[in-house]
Amino acid sequence: MGLQEDIERVEQHIREIEERIERQRAVISQAKENGLATDGPSNFLWFLKETLSLSRDHLARLLADDFRAGDSP
Repeated sequence: MGLQEDIERVEQHIREIEERIERQRAVISQAKENGLATDGPSNFLWFLKETLSLSRDHLARLLADDFRAGDSP
């Protein structure tokens, strides 16, 4: 797999995590409206946000590698 494919894969992964975060926020809102505990869903939301942060860091490294590769003769 080439660098560009890696970048595209990580970008897709980031989009999927962002969608999951929105769904998880809806789950938490619904639980609050129904008077249900939100500890579990909130912990999962924290995990998703951490995963998103790590994925964005990974993308930044890949983009930096791609930029440096473009500077090579």
